[in-house]
Amino acid sequence: MAHITFKDRPCGWGKSTEITESFRAGEKYITVVPFLSEAERIAGRAQTQSRFTLLQPNATRASKTDHATEIVRAGGSLVCTHALLYRLGTLATEETNETTSVTLGGFTFDVPLGRSLLHDYNLIIDEVVNPFEVEGGTQPRDFAKDYVENGMATVDPVTGKAEPTSKWDERFREGGKTFKPALYEQAKSGALYVVDSKLFVMTIPMELLLKPKSVTIFTYLSEGTILLQFLKQLQTQLAGTPQAFTLEVDKLPADQERAWLDDVRSALTVKSIPALEAFSWSHNSQVKTFTGSGSSAQCRTAGNALKKFYGANLTGINKGNVLLTCARELWYDSAPKKKPASGPLAEHARLFGHPCRTDDGKSRAGVWGTTGVRWIGNTTRGVNDHICCTHAIYLYDQHPRPQLLQFLNMSVNSQAGRSFSDAYALSEMVQWIFRCCIRQGGVNGVAPMATRRRKATVYIPSKRMRNLLIYWLNTGQVHSGPSSWTVAAAAAA
Repeated sequence: MAHITFKDRPCGWGKSTEITESFRAGEKYITVVPFLSEAERIAGRAQTQSRFTLLQPNATRASKTDHATEIVRAGGSLVCTHALLYRLGTLATEETNETTSVTLGGFTFDVPLGRSLLHDYNLIIDEVVNPFEVEGGTQPRDFAKDYVENGMATVDPVTGKAEPTSKWDERFREGGKTFKPALYEQAKSGALYVVDSKLFVMTIPMELLLKPKSVTIFTYLSEGTILLQFLKQLQTQLAGTPQAFTLEVDKLPADQERAWLDDVRSALTVKSIPALEAFSWSHNSQVKTFTGSGSSAQCRTAGNALKKFYGANLTGINKGNVLLTCARELWYDSAPKKKPASGPLAEHARLFGHPCRTDDGKSRAGVWGTTGVRWIGNTTRGVNDHICCTHAIYLYDQHPRPQLLQFLNMSVNSQAGRSFSDAYALSEMVQWIFRCCIRQGGVNGVAPMATRRRKATVYIPSKRMRNLLIYWLNTGQVHSGPSSWTVAAAAAA
């Protein structure tokens, strides 16, 4: 029976160190991290700290996908990014060539064991980003007509899981492009679901969670993650079936968690931006308010307010040491990885700066950035590139997408839906804040109080998000509270 463990560890606690120190001789590992730079760091640490070799798939012979396949079939251990998860998921569906001898009537037969190619692997996943997505390339109606009705796929009536039939397997092996190869890999790896006539894709394939010897997922505030909520629901549905699995959340002892939280509270200052409190900062609201019809006046008002706020509160602070998030289309009027151009809010705020290229250590061209404040997405996790930032501006009121709540059998307006929405919002916000300098020093799992935790200030105009953070810092609990929550009120509670 598969066993899945969530290692719930505070930001900056030393998850990378815990991962590399867990490698044992004679065991096989697949370690998945968000970024290539982190994969290189994990591989280097594993070699120097544990004398353990983790191979990194590369494209020198064919493709990273083919190289990862070669490593697994040869029984090697590897570290890779999330980009290879679907391929690893399809490998989980393949069986080894292992057999066992059976003697019947004086004759000996070799019988296949029918074990997954990953049955003796330990899977480690660090900081999964966006564990579910709404599949946007294929309409549910087209999937039902072109795939299900044509006998290419089946859909489980209980779980909604879509699986390829032998007919689709054959088409894929033949290299046919009529039926999308990428959609096949998602379905084959157990990542494609049909729920209430909507197509969802797991960014961690189900087969990859159920077939290895063990699965360990490192994150923080796991109760606010969509993946854990889904697995709890799936565990109930699969109880008593061959696909049943056990689920564990491994948290720190309460005294260690409390010491870490007290340390963070003493270093983090939480403030508002009063002139921006009147605006709604949910994703849909801010996009509609600042980019929709007749939005120019609203955008000018908010942008000017942000400019005045910066001039009154952050004068003298290098813009490169200020982190900011909002809907991407408000800050950039350009596609990702292209030469940056300022979006409507950035243009009025005058905090965008000039486009520039910075050395990313991987290519001569480097990557595009700006000389203004550092914008990063509101769901950014696992990156240490912004630890120089001492101030952060959080222009978001975070909510899970309604379709995902529906996928989890939760109503947006139900008590369960509201409670999970708060937990989700807190989890994403805390991860974002810990991209800045506050992740350095202080109480952690590697060298407690080796250095004093660096101080940071975060400005949050959304009352709901501000209250969630203040209450959690003082109590360790998730509670959005009334709009009158203050640090003192939260401490008293």
